[in-house]
Amino acid sequence: MIKIRTKLFIFSLALVLLLNGVAFYLYYSSQKSMAQYNNLLQRFFLLNEVSKNTIETYQNLQAYLNDQSPKLYEKYQDASRKLLKNQSRLTSVIENHNDVTLQNYRHMITSFLDECTMAIHAYNEGNINLYSEHLAEAEKISGFIKDATLDLIDNLLTEYRDFYRAMNQKNLYFKYMSISIFITTLLFCVLTTLLFSKSITRPIKRLELAAREIAKGNFDGQDVVVHTRDEFRFLTATFNHMKNNTQKLIKEMKQKSELDRLLKEMELKSLQSQMNPHFLFNTLNTVSKMAYLEDAEKTHHLITATASLLRYNLNSIDEPVQLHKEVKVIEDYFLILRTRFGDRLEFVTDIDKRCLDFLMPSMVLQPIVENAFIHGLEPYEKQGRIEVSIQFKKPHVCIEISDNGAGMDQETIKSILKKDNSSAKQSKKGHITGIGLNNVIRRLELFYQTSRLISISSEKGSGTRVSLTLPYTKSEVASHV
Repeated sequence: MIKIRTKLFIFSLALVLLLNGVAFYLYYSSQKSMAQYNNLLQRFFLLNEVSKNTIETYQNLQAYLNDQSPKLYEKYQDASRKLLKNQSRLTSVIENHNDVTLQNYRHMITSFLDECTMAIHAYNEGNINLYSEHLAEAEKISGFIKDATLDLIDNLLTEYRDFYRAMNQKNLYFKYMSISIFITTLLFCVLTTLLFSKSITRPIKRLELAAREIAKGNFDGQDVVVHTRDEFRFLTATFNHMKNNTQKLIKEMKQKSELDRLLKEMELKSLQSQMNPHFLFNTLNTVSKMAYLEDAEKTHHLITATASLLRYNLNSIDEPVQLHKEVKVIEDYFLILRTRFGDRLEFVTDIDKRCLDFLMPSMVLQPIVENAFIHGLEPYEKQGRIEVSIQFKKPHVCIEISDNGAGMDQETIKSILKKDNSSAKQSKKGHITGIGLNNVIRRLELFYQTSRLISISSEKGSGTRVSLTLPYTKSEVASHV
């Protein structure tokens, strides 16, 4: 994750490096040009000094020979020393010139000084003719030095014109480069600022819109997506997590509220059908014992089954139960029906024992069997048959309850599966609990958090089959696999 502070630092560092790099390049170029310019000036000054020293040396020599004054001789010596010093500087200062020309120029200076020295010796020895020859030769060489100096200066002027032209071109280049750098830097700053500000304002805008939707109570919107790799990415992920958790919590609260409503509905219908249920349960137990003592075995079994149904109905309906208890309830219920209707009813079961410890919501199978009898077999005058099949088909427990009764049309099936409480058939009160299929379906959906649990297949006059496909956890059936 690249923090916003790091982005600012990188942007500032890049801008500073760019500007300092340009400034250093301009400074280096200007220093180089100044060095070239100073070198040219040094050449001009040196050649001028050589010419001036040559003239002074010859003039001081003439003055000394005419006056024989020690002061004039010192002036001559001083001028000749300056000329020798400038002669030694020629090679280091005047570079990139023809070596032959420079060597000839230096040799002329040496020859000039030698002639001056020999003229003084001849004069001191009284050799007037030799003195005159050397003096004339020194004057001649002085003229050569002057002419050579002018040629060298002319060459330097040509070089200076080229340098001046190159300087003008470089200045023009620097001008255009400065304008280009200014425009480039300006565009870079503007573009970077826009991109940087957009990377900040865009996530804020998206978070603002999402927060407005949440403030309106809409938690179903899409998650906020941010492509940056800074603090906004973490902030957006946290915001989405909080929104989804809140949405999940609200959904759970709604489901719990609906489940509580269904449970209250079951409890209310159960209470509506009972007057002091504990008193009735205890009374049935007493009657059952009396029937057993009087050898009324069938009456004993009937009362025991009725008491068992009542006991199961009094248990807490908001806790899951094992499947074998649900099977026991429908067996007791059918025993009561069999006592009433005799051989007209047939009850067949096919139960995989591995499923008996499977946990499921209570009061599920009995309402389905009760619904099959009331709507399918009770109005049916022929032999009635109810079959219950419970099989373990990993990863599900499959339960099928079928009858050969009157059946139902597709509209009724759709009404049941859509949990439409307006169905006339579903509003009919049951024998034991008064719980309809709508209630059973909804409680199963809330318990397993999925809607693909129940299917109904039926046709008019061909019976009905209700199929339940219930998921399970490994711990619930591990001991039976």
